[in-house]
Amino acid sequence: MNILLITTHMRMGGVGVYTVTLANRLQKAGNRVFVASSGGGLDERLSQGVGRITVPLDTKSVLSPKVFAAALGLTGAVKKEKIDIIHAQTRVSQAAAHLLSAMTGVPYVATWHGFFRAHFLRRLFPFWGRKTIAISKPVYDNLRDVFRRNEGGLRLVLNGVETDRFSRVYSPEEKKEIKKKFGLGDGMGCGPIIGIISRLSAEKGHAMLIDAFRKISGRFPGAQLLIIGEGRLESDLKKRAEGYGLGSSVRFFGNTLNADEFLAIMDVFARPGLQEGFGLAIVEAMLMGVPVASTGVGGFREMLNDGELGVLIEACDPDHISAAICRVLDDKELAQRIKISAKRYAASNFSAERMARQTLEVYREALDGTGKK
Repeated sequence: MNILLITTHMRMGGVGVYTVTLANRLQKAGNRVFVASSGGGLDERLSQGVGRITVPLDTKSVLSPKVFAAALGLTGAVKKEKIDIIHAQTRVSQAAAHLLSAMTGVPYVATWHGFFRAHFLRRLFPFWGRKTIAISKPVYDNLRDVFRRNEGGLRLVLNGVETDRFSRVYSPEEKKEIKKKFGLGDGMGCGPIIGIISRLSAEKGHAMLIDAFRKISGRFPGAQLLIIGEGRLESDLKKRAEGYGLGSSVRFFGNTLNADEFLAIMDVFARPGLQEGFGLAIVEAMLMGVPVASTGVGGFREMLNDGELGVLIEACDPDHISAAICRVLDDKELAQRIKISAKRYAASNFSAERMARQTLEVYREALDGTGKK
């Protein structure tokens, strides 16, 4: 099958990582794959042989002339490469895919990666595609219940991770060297490490995590909080940590292509978010054997089953967050049990191979015209 994936950009983030993972897996399965975007650092993660097409989609408005320009610019590639299916990832790229499909007659599929306000324009022009993929059960329910997407055209395909990459076991010496690399002392003397990998925005809960860490550091002298990601709140979060006198213990790192190195040295992975389409970094942490302390967003309340695959925390309650994380740090038996069961569960349920296989099934449905649109 000849497949065109379209997304706004290929910068670090959940949608970009999804696009790379899916493109590489689809190609590995014997398909010809092309990725169209305005570019970004994640382009280098695409496998050799995956086609890269640059289009002017660096806009947030579906009414931007860039959307029409991108669709028009892709018509030649669609015809030349005999594209069978178009798969769009973001609101802007879905608008472009809608126009491109109308121009070429090639059907498109749209993936929704999170939750959006059901405002008038979005309801009037949802850009569903012939089939609409939801990356988690909460996103599926939101599309069905709030946007009234007909379930005949809606498919649930859980996000997937390259399990081999995040299944490596790092030796104590390797962990020591990583800690030294990131400036965490000599790699031996620092206390427990709590980490979060996420965009720095209000709904991700970084502020509450810093508030909670104030108490954690009192219980565990030498503890470190690693905040990996970029966003508009970076300055405010740094001021918050400094206001508590935690400037040397709360460490900020930008976006990274090496999440596995950070995860290798964490004792607890925290995700205190208020809203999440799917916590991709949570799955990566589970695969790496890092106990997860997370809110129940993104379908993780049922999955974590407090104390089985992780521990649940309340998003806006620093006391509860700190108590839950300290519980894991104090109870080595609990932490070990979570590591083993979560690693096994994530490997069985969130593989990239499974995601690609199920996505191909959606493509075939779209091409066959089966099910309601």
